[in-house]
Amino acid sequence: MARLKYKNTFGSQNSKLDLQRVDLFKVTLELPTAIAAAVGPWSEHVEFAVEKFPWPERKVDTTPIKFMQQTNQLIGGDTATGAVEIPVRYVFAQHTAELLEKWLYLIRNPLTGGVGLTSEVKCMGYVRWLVPNMTRQINDIRGQPTPGEDIMQDGAIYILEGCWISGLKFVDADATASGYVTMSFSLQCDRWYPANIDRLAIQL
Repeated sequence: MARLKYKNTFGSQNSKLDLQRVDLFKVTLELPTAIAAAVGPWSEHVEFAVEKFPWPERKVDTTPIKFMQQTNQLIGGDTATGAVEIPVRYVFAQHTAELLEKWLYLIRNPLTGGVGLTSEVKCMGYVRWLVPNMTRQINDIRGQPTPGEDIMQDGAIYILEGCWISGLKFVDADATASGYVTMSFSLQCDRWYPANIDRLAIQL
């Protein structure tokens, strides 16, 4: 009688399938100089307080052309990207609220009624998927840590162009409910695309 030999390779190197417990990512914005100088960098006060990033839809308009009894669709321009609502946590634990409020004041000041120049308030942004740095992991267990090398490394990177804050919204202040008072901000971006379309598969 032959014995059934079974080896579970689910999630192993040979299976070509990488499974992580959570989807780790970080959203980075290169804030206008006036904001970064007055409050501090995005990476220090907001980056890991971002709870989620709802991707806006990338869509191309079409131009209908009538030809006899049919309608043909030609490629048009890009559809305008709508604002996305990004919730942030621990708003008052750091200068998170101050940074976002001053960015919004730079765009339109409610005290004076003044508005800022678009070229001065827009910035570039990046969304990075984070994957474990296996080289660092291996060196650590061998007792040979690499100075300056992070435990997590960048996976796929997407570029956000023309980013600016277009709104702020707080959750209700409720004395009967426990937890932090959180907020979300509306991020308007002109377009987003892969930083390198040939590097969307991560080689660990």
